[in-house]
Amino acid sequence: MDKKRFLIVEELDPASVTGVPEVHKKHYEELGYKPYRMGDGRVKWLTEAEKAYNRSRVLPAVKNKLSLKKTPTDGFTGLKRKRRHRRTIWTIIAENWVFLAIAAIILIVAIVYMR
Repeated sequence: MDKKRFLIVEELDPASVTGVPEVHKKHYEELGYKPYRMGDGRVKWLTEAEKAYNRSRVLPAVKNKLSLKKTPTDGFTGLKRKRRHRRTIWTIIAENWVFLAIAAIILIVAIVYMR
């Protein structure tokens, strides 16, 4: 992932931003947004919270090995195996009751006509 698009280069003056109508600039300022030039050259309107979030995305992730949970491994490959959940007869009936009812009706009709 390209980190330049999250890097905030500088805060811009709203009057100096081109390509945005004055009505939109005024609306953004009323909502608390400020224009910032990003690392890839684009202009983004961010709040203070979004600015802090984007700054944290640029920083390298600090990994604390003590706080990470280790996944249980199984066997030679070292990969975690998924447990297979067996479907009970009740879930099969609940999911396919329409087809089972039609099959039962056809079976009853066949038995009646065979006599």
